[in-house]
Amino acid sequence: MNSNEIKSTVKQLTETCKCLECKAKYTEDKISVIATIKDEGLFEMHCDKCNSNSLVTVMISKTVRLEGQNRKHSRIESISKNDVLDMKNFLQNFDGNFKKIL
Repeated sequence: MNSNEIKSTVKQLTETCKCLECKAKYTEDKISVIATIKDEGLFEMHCDKCNSNSLVTVMISKTVRLEGQNRKHSRIESISKNDVLDMKNFLQNFDGNFKKIL
């Protein structure tokens, strides 16, 4: 992710995300970039109201022009309920040691 994509993502997070605990909106100064690669970013969001933290992974879907076609197409992948449950189960037992799982 480049700096413009990061800024746009942070703005989008402030507009669309609420704290999972107290439902308060996040402010830009409480969203931190942990890591970015290519079209993905890992962000930490801190809630001042209830003092909780959330981690969010963002994947940017870029619009591409297919050869020989005038229309733009973008690939959108949906996240299923099972994907969310799998991640929740993983994070409940995750000790923070990324080297161990990689």
